[in-house]
Amino acid sequence: MADLSSYRYNPRAIAFQGHRAIGRWRVKAHVITVRGTAAHFPDIVEAAWDKVSVVLAEAPDQGLDVGVAFVTLHLGLQGVWLLLDWWHRADMTIHRHFRAPFDDPTRFVDVGAEHLGPCVWEIAVAAHERQAWITHVLDNRAGADVDAYLDDGLTATI
Repeated sequence: MADLSSYRYNPRAIAFQGHRAIGRWRVKAHVITVRGTAAHFPDIVEAAWDKVSVVLAEAPDQGLDVGVAFVTLHLGLQGVWLLLDWWHRADMTIHRHFRAPFDDPTRFVDVGAEHLGPCVWEIAVAAHERQAWITHVLDNRAGADVDAYLDDGLTATI
């Protein structure tokens, strides 16, 4: 069993990066950093967008996806993590999880078979995305407003 007594939580910066159109998809992104900001790592950020573009282009169109996704790029202590989720059947997500090593931080490899879930900082982004989706799309009395959802980002130190 892991020894938790030596672990100390340290807040990390989360920065909303806006959204992009990628083929039939509209994708919003957040970057989490241990040190520095997303602006310090433009090659990694663009490599993440490239990976997202490839994965979404390969996603089969079964008529159940709503064409909206969110990305979390985490420059963490054990590597660079890329989480891609897209809304499926309006109230579920399909999740893909990738990691790149520090010595090649733009080479993302699928780690889904490792059954790793999001870490505590990535969960904060997922929780924000859940609430934004409910607020702007699922429970919006004026009707689903995907543009408002795409503009609703999280920038904080958590």
